[in-house]
Amino acid sequence: MINRITAYWNDRSASWRKERDEAWSRPETERWLDFFKSVRSQVTGNKVLEVGTATGYFANIMTLAGFEVTAVDLSPQMIEYANLVSQELELNVDYQVMDAQTLQFEANTFDLVFTRLMTWTIPDLEKCYREMERVLKSGGRLINLDADFGKTVFSTERHDECPSGAIDQINDIKSALEISAHQRPAKDVELLETVGFGAIEIDMDAQNRILGLPFETEGLFMLEAVKK
Repeated sequence: MINRITAYWNDRSASWRKERDEAWSRPETERWLDFFKSVRSQVTGNKVLEVGTATGYFANIMTLAGFEVTAVDLSPQMIEYANLVSQELELNVDYQVMDAQTLQFEANTFDLVFTRLMTWTIPDLEKCYREMERVLKSGGRLINLDADFGKTVFSTERHDECPSGAIDQINDIKSALEISAHQRPAKDVELLETVGFGAIEIDMDAQNRILGLPFETEGLFMLEAVKK
């Protein structure tokens, strides 16, 4: 399954970079920057790990917000593009190819772990959350923005740069993932508690609030948790 997921995101990397490059000229980038500046003011240290960085859009914004950013992704092609983007922006981000289920970092390394639209793609989400908890320092914070895609059927209507064959492929992959059988974020809360996180909070309107969108617009939930 990991090989299938890697191959899919490698194939999507060029269109993903195009979409993210276009986002830099839109107001949402300033809103995300304001959000991460706020997060930075609330976190004791500045060492952040982004898990599932794709082509580095959020890694670069977090760098601009004052974080020292390490960013990982399963796809080597995504990481190649991410390095190019940061070079063009003249920003310093430590990019590495890595499986979120087996993070190659020492325990107690980061003050913040951030991930967005990544955990729905993970074969073993408990293992992933356990790794995130391990690499956080005591009192470190996890922020995860995602959605309950289990019963969603993706289509090209909302993914203009994605060919129909790729859509069929990701629908097939998603249906085979264990997390797709559960209601989220309720299942996430259960898993976070199991691996030892505390102070778990859920904001079902987080992304709409950050981007200034109407709350009736479909958006992402945000999970926050603290390592005990």
